[in-house]
Amino acid sequence: MIKNIKNILIYIVIMLAAIIFFSGCSSDKNIDSEETVVNDSIKREIKIPIDVERVVVANRYNMEIIKSINAIDKVVGVDYGIYQDQEAYGDFFTKEQVIGKGQNDLNYEKIIELNPQLLIITGNGNWKDAEQKLEPFGIKVIVLNAYYTDEFKKTYTIAGKIFNREKEAKEFIDYFGSKLDYINNQLKNQQLKTVYYEYKNEGVTTIPGDYFYKMLEYAHADNIFKNAKSLQIDTESVVENNPDYIVKVGDKGIEPKYIPPTVNEFLMRKKNIISRPGWETLSAVKNDRILLLSQYAHGGASKIVGTCYIAKFLYPEYLPDLHPEEVFKEWVTKYQHLPYIKGHTYPAFSLDD
Repeated sequence: MIKNIKNILIYIVIMLAAIIFFSGCSSDKNIDSEETVVNDSIKREIKIPIDVERVVVANRYNMEIIKSINAIDKVVGVDYGIYQDQEAYGDFFTKEQVIGKGQNDLNYEKIIELNPQLLIITGNGNWKDAEQKLEPFGIKVIVLNAYYTDEFKKTYTIAGKIFNREKEAKEFIDYFGSKLDYINNQLKNQQLKTVYYEYKNEGVTTIPGDYFYKMLEYAHADNIFKNAKSLQIDTESVVENNPDYIVKVGDKGIEPKYIPPTVNEFLMRKKNIISRPGWETLSAVKNDRILLLSQYAHGGASKIVGTCYIAKFLYPEYLPDLHPEEVFKEWVTKYQHLPYIKGHTYPAFSLDD
């Protein structure tokens, strides 16, 4: 009798342990089912909620991606670099939603106050410090390198997964990927034309590893400083290399903005270029082969818009079906949800060019 009671008690204990164990497994399964894993741009595996509803964003390239896949309604805070472009973002964000001057100068108290699930930042931002400061509050840090042209498919795939916008991301990838494919197919057997590229400040160029470099490479431009070791070059060396073309993006002290520079502003930038000592001898200057781009236009779609403009400027006869101004218009109206404004390049492109 006692032996039977003992067996019954052992059975009850085992059953209770099993119930507790399987209840725990069920609970863990429910927790896991509310999360998913994304591999960010620097190949970290990050667990995030399946339904992301609140994010803060540093770097305007990241913001443009989020906007282009119709996920801007999930953004509750942005850095000042995004906020300052009031014509593009004034309807979406207030001063109270600014999370710092930029991705290397974040206001963590403000971020915590906004209570986001994620901070989305680029790899050249201070993401390690952000992770250390924010993870104790349950805020995950995702690195999204939106500015690399050669990573745009990967970047949009990540963004699509974060926001459950895989369909929108694929549509974007297909459209802009087709432009890069067309350029490459048309130009793969053509002799490359030499280009001096300048970003904002005099003598600041692009070299391998820099996030403007692939924009030129994809446009089949032969960068005269592809073997340079520094972004800052001696402008006398431009004369020595005598490029066929000059491409300049932006200007000193000018932030990227949806509203383009005026024609007079473009002409002042051009005057600054052609009046540099010895530059009147350059093939690009003598043949008036100078392309000026606004920062807003060149950077669109991870710089694919800029790639289209440069490729067409260099090789118009080989790219009859590429119309960069039409691509820019599509980028602005369909993917940035803004009215089309012409005038982001000098010389200007028509929609048919």
